[in-house]
Amino acid sequence: MKCEICEQTATEKHHINYFPERTVGVCAFHGDDIHRNSGKYSGLLMYAKNDAREFYDQNKRISKFLKYLSDKRKSCR
Repeated sequence: MKCEICEQTATEKHHINYFPERTVGVCAFHGDDIHRNSGKYSGLLMYAKNDAREFYDQNKRISKFLKYLSDKRKSCR
């Protein structure tokens, strides 16, 4: 897979949006550069300031809940 911006190999997943989740593949250079020079890549940063934190907090809660269900299922056997 090629970087969304250049011809290098995409080595990172970059979130364009968290809700709904939309990602693109980018190389390591552009993965960093998007955040250093956000004005240059405005089309690749379409989320609100706290969306990333909310997204990853939500994923943690979901993971904990799924582990709980899995453990519960194992104990019922």
